[in-house]
Parts: sequence; C-alpha cells; structure tokens
Amino acid sequence: MRAIVVFASRESLPVLQRAIAAADAAASASGYRIDVVVNGNPALAQALVREGNARTAAPMRVWSIALGDKANAWSQYFHTIWNGEALAFFMDGYVRPHADAARLLGDAVLADPVALGGSGVPSVGRTAQALRRDMLQHGGFHGNFCCIKGEVIAQLRAQPFRLPVGLYRGDSLLGAVLRFGLRPESEAWDPRRIHVHGDASWQTDAKRWWSPADLLGQLRRLRRQARGRLENEAVKHHFLVLRRAPSALPATADDLVRQWLAACPQDARTLQRRNPLIRREIERLTQSATSAAQPQAPQLLQESA
Repeated sequence: MRAIVVFASRESLPVLQRAIAAADAAASASGYRIDVVVNGNPALAQALVREGNARTAAPMRVWSIALGDKANAWSQYFHTIWNGEALAFFMDGYVRPHADAARLLGDAVLADPVALGGSGVPSVGRTAQALRRDMLQHGGFHGNFCCIKGEVIAQLRAQPFRLPVGLYRGDSLLGAVLRFGLRPESEAWDPRRIHVHGDASWQTDAKRWWSPADLLGQLRRLRRQARGRLENEAVKHHFLVLRRAPSALPATADDLVRQWLAACPQDARTLQRRNPLIRREIERLTQSATSAAQPQAPQLLQESA
C-alpha cells in the first residue's frame, strides 16, 4: 500500500478538488490511499466531505485540524494518520501531479537502497527550470511533491520527531533530516539519501501579476521567505554546529530561531542589515514572549472505500 497525502489550508474547494483528482489519476494503480489533511480551515474540510470526495477511485480519508499550521500537519501525519504504508507521497492542495509522477518517483525510491525519500522537480513557474537543474545536480526535497519511505516514518515516530509548530520551511528541515540519515549527531550529510527524479513533476495555476489577491500572496511569501531564512540558519546551527538530534528540536519555530539569535548574534546582525523584512522578524521575536507549543491532533471526518 502507498499513500498520497494532500495538505490543504487556504485553497478554494474547486482548486482542492482539482488537486485531489490529479492525485487520484496518479494513484491509478491499485494499492493507493489518499489522505486529505485540511489544517486551519474547517469549513473547507466540511465542504469537501459534502461535495468533493465521491469521484475518487482510490480510497480516501478527509481529516481536519483546527490549527492552521503545516508543520503540525506533517507531525500529525507521521504520528497519528500514517497507517503502515510502504511509501507516503506529500503534495500541496493547489498542486496537480502528472499522471505518471507517483509511479516514476515511487518505483525509483523503493528500488534505491540508499534513498530514504524522494522528490519530484518543478516544471512551471519563472524559476522552475533553474531550480530543476539545481536539484538534479545538488539534490533537494521539494514540498510540492515528495515522498518518504514507510520504514523511515516508523523511525521518525520512534525517535520521537516532530516539526516545530509554526515552522515555515518544513520541507527544508525534513530534507535535512533525511540527508543526515535521521541522525545528524552521528551521521554525515549525504544528498543521495533523497532520490530526485527529473521526470516526476506537477502543474500549478499560473500567477497573475495584475491580480490583487496574487499580489498580496506574493507579499506574504516575501515575508515568509524572510522568516524562512532565519529558520534555515537556526536548523543548520542545531544540526551542523551543535550536532543535536532531530528529537531535540524546540517545540516551536519561534524558540528554534530565538536559540540561534542568542547563540549567533553577529550572524543575525549581518542578515538583518541586508534585508529589512528579516530585521522586522527579528524585532518581533526579541520583543515577544517565549512561545507555548500548541500541537493539535486531526479529526477524521470521512473515510470512503
């Protein structure tokens, strides 16, 4: 059995339905299950139950998590939803994988004894070709369409490993954990542990620069990318400098970044001089109190055979 996990949050119902239809087409072979994990949008999850899941050939489960946080959704899948499948694919709710993407990537990963997971490569968008070349040359783990072996998920559960709540760059952190063989405290970095397949890809709707919604979305992405830069530095410090285990990560992303700010103040000052958005995020973190972790478990809304 293989699973295709669709993470959704802010998508409209039609966009999510198209993503699920594409996942269902990619799961055309027998032995697949689709898990739709809607976080932070109970209305979307309820609408999907009412209108959206009757046409899938693969069995499907619809889950709702009240907390709007993808990092928590990843952790909840690992610890609560995963049901022993040999391979789990992960995709976003606005992504439409090509019909052969799951077969190409899944077969390659399962046949690769070194790989712990795998990643497709983008094919649409302004930066897609450059990113594709970089991933094929240097490796990578793209959250739009990637996968992890079931035996690896079992090891993550046993550690136990959870992504810090509020983390923006969850796929980057997971990619680092995989390339360290789940044990950065003792294992060397090896890009071969993530199998990147150049023919496994997906489609997304084109961004419209004249659309107010897309312009606002781009502004939010720039802010999140500034935050993501801080997260990347904090993760590198945790794994490469401190050589600490993934299970020792702080419960929240805010506390992860705060630890790095305290340990590497000069590096932080260098970053904030270069980017005013980073400076604003550092000011927010240093002026606010330590975060309380608020992980939330999923609720199973519907299961179709």
